[in-house]
Amino acid sequence: MKAPAWLALVLWAVLAVAVFSVTFDWQTRVAAWQFMGQQAERRAQGLPLDTIENGFRPRVRSAARQSSVWLLLILTGGTGAVLIASRRSTI
Repeated sequence: MKAPAWLALVLWAVLAVAVFSVTFDWQTRVAAWQFMGQQAERRAQGLPLDTIENGFRPRVRSAARQSSVWLLLILTGGTGAVLIASRRSTI
């Protein structure tokens, strides 16, 4: 594989990490607002508040899983496209 193909792979990897970062940040922010809303509801009902460990951490894990799907899709698609393009240019 030639240098332009490696550069393209690196750029796809950077894009995948950037998309992961943005989607993870967004989903974590949404999870935090949901957790705070749940805590406010529990407080209003007189129930004991949930801990961050029990109430927020599972939401963060879920956000990481959902964001990693995008990371893998972009890496797979980008790598496939680069491999196809690099083979066609050498034929």
